[in-house]
Amino acid sequence: MIKKIKIQKPKMPINFKECNDAINEILDNEKLEEVIVKDDKIEGIENLCVTLNSCIFSNVIFEYCNFIKIDMTDVIFENCDLSNINFSYSSLYRVEFINCKLTGCNFNDSTLKSVTFKNCLGRYSNFAFSKFTGVSIENSDFSFAVFQEIKNETLLLDSNNLTKSVFSGTPLNNVDFTNSEIDGIEVKINDIFGGTFSVNQALDLSKLMGIIVK
Repeated sequence: MIKKIKIQKPKMPINFKECNDAINEILDNEKLEEVIVKDDKIEGIENLCVTLNSCIFSNVIFEYCNFIKIDMTDVIFENCDLSNINFSYSSLYRVEFINCKLTGCNFNDSTLKSVTFKNCLGRYSNFAFSKFTGVSIENSDFSFAVFQEIKNETLLLDSNNLTKSVFSGTPLNNVDFTNSEIDGIEVKINDIFGGTFSVNQALDLSKLMGIIVK
């Protein structure tokens, strides 16, 4: 029996304080907590073990940041540009990315629990060797993205572009691809056992078994 994982939303405090100097706050304390950051640019953060707790980032551009091993709990990113940011070996719990640009982001070897990607551009992003426990991707473009060798407990997909994405070595049991675009997807025959696909998708995937359909 498949264990159903409920995707939890970020838990936010009633009152936030507005952070007007996020860069120095991170550099000085290696963390942000119960703050909202708006219309800002955060750049040049690296070689720090950063912690984000109960934060909202709205219309924020992140550049030249290396967030390896970042710890994020109850965080919302809205209309942010996080392209090419390195989040590898990180922990994300109750995190939402809404209308964000995530092109080329690196989440490899990370743990994602109750994480939502909605209306995001995540082309060429990398989640290889991560652990998914309640991850939702909705109405987003993750074409050419890498989801290789993921330990997948719950992955929910809805109306996404997954063209030429890589899922090799990731168990897709109970994952529904029917309303997503998966042309050129890279999987192994054992990966797709128990997955849900449209008729046309199933015909394309039958090539993995060497079946010729006339």
